[in-house]
Amino acid sequence: MPPARPAILNGLQGAALQVVKDHFGAASESVCAALIRRSQRTLKELQADTELGSAALRNNLLVLIQHNLVSVTVDSTSAARECRYHFEVEEASLRLRYPKFCTHIKSQASMEHARVASQVMEAILEHGRASMAQIIEHCKYGDEEISEDKLVKAGNLLIQEKYIVRAQSNMERADTPAVLFSPTQKKTGKRKAGSAGEERESKLVKLDNGAAGIPLKEDGALKESIDNEGSTWRVNTPAFLWDFRTAAIAQLMEDRFGPQTASLMRLLLRTIRNRALQPANLANGFIPSASVDAMLDASEGRNEDLNVVRTWEVLSEQLSALCQDPAFKSVTKLMGGGSEGSTFKPDISLLMMELRQQILESIVEKKFTARGRRIFRLLLERKYLESKTVWDLSMVPKKDANDILCKMLKAQFVRLQEVPRTIDHNTQRTFFLWYVDLPKVCSIVEDEMYRTINFLLLKREEKKRECENFIGVGGEVSDLTDKQMKKYQALVQQMERVNTAILRLDETIMVMVDANKIEALEETRARMAAM
Repeated sequence: MPPARPAILNGLQGAALQVVKDHFGAASESVCAALIRRSQRTLKELQADTELGSAALRNNLLVLIQHNLVSVTVDSTSAARECRYHFEVEEASLRLRYPKFCTHIKSQASMEHARVASQVMEAILEHGRASMAQIIEHCKYGDEEISEDKLVKAGNLLIQEKYIVRAQSNMERADTPAVLFSPTQKKTGKRKAGSAGEERESKLVKLDNGAAGIPLKEDGALKESIDNEGSTWRVNTPAFLWDFRTAAIAQLMEDRFGPQTASLMRLLLRTIRNRALQPANLANGFIPSASVDAMLDASEGRNEDLNVVRTWEVLSEQLSALCQDPAFKSVTKLMGGGSEGSTFKPDISLLMMELRQQILESIVEKKFTARGRRIFRLLLERKYLESKTVWDLSMVPKKDANDILCKMLKAQFVRLQEVPRTIDHNTQRTFFLWYVDLPKVCSIVEDEMYRTINFLLLKREEKKRECENFIGVGGEVSDLTDKQMKKYQALVQQMERVNTAILRLDETIMVMVDANKIEALEETRARMAAM
């Protein structure tokens, strides 16, 4: 019998395990739970942890690897070169957004063949990593027959817009199970290369990491196409995250400055999108800039930004106004030479921090009323304040302010800093200063959100089971009486409301997690610059 879940889980781990259970069953959940307890386990160690049979464990690992939920590394330090497995917790939680990914593709008015592209995306999401043959097989059973030529065009558009990327890792290819599970590797003598060219070619194949067999252009560059022989494709989550982030930032700008500024910011973010999604820029958190000419080129042939007057003078004037806003400088003007001249760079960090603060303040208001939100915002802006200063600046009566501060202290939304004036730490000769530990608050809120997601997933599973039990084994919905049908529809509506709550909460989590990652990258970059 597979072991139970680990006793101590944070919110993200609990939600990830519930997602794995819903999508792949209890056996896969037990494998992931074992990898949460002890990461980087070998196949033999994992079998002892899960108590699953050898065949069942291998099958579950193959499925999890295929869907990018388990990663494999080779322990080169040991003589046996054992494979070690690791559960990608964040990748599992991202599966909650898969329906939104398909809806987003279908809603792209600017994308040709958007409906066909959404079906290609569905096929890739269903298989985890899909080849062209698997995509054709999946779309064969749809409502409408789609030609292979349309599938190729739609798939290439997805590649061009960076919604899907090539699955390149040799360690994760499904056609090499012996590499994934063999505990040892037979040692053989070194084969001498026939020539320097052959040796160079063999090194290139190793460095290419699985990209062999891809057709090349005349200049030697890779020609990416979804129907390239031997290629498999997976979803590129950062591309969707960029689009969702753009929508959130545009809403923020609309609330603050109006629809025209929101459209301008959306156009700027769309112009720099492809460069920002390059692997090197993603790893470093680098945000590129764009010139007015590049923005005009990006807006050509598109009809989404109806509020933007697309002339060089108007765009330059509006962007310069954003750069000079003293209260909220969301765009920076970079004075550069060359053909492009001056370029404009959005301050993604500032924008996402503002979105995160709005979320935190709304949560504080629900927990500690509007006065608590006022105190929380004050302590975010001005750290280390005495109680009397908090009462005066927040304009909250002393008794109410002290009551709110104590409740927020208990919930760890605010902290107290003691500053003794004497070495004996006498309370009468000690200053007590209130402040907000923002990283700690973000961690608490994020964990609570994931725990709520886990609860909602369990609730959805319970409602789904109630619907199945209501119909009975072998029963049909059409067999129900009118009275039974009303009860059944009420259960279905409850399950749909739970689904809606999960999606909405996940949108909030997405903004929070994205803002935290951007802030961490900014801090890392600042430390490296200070060295």
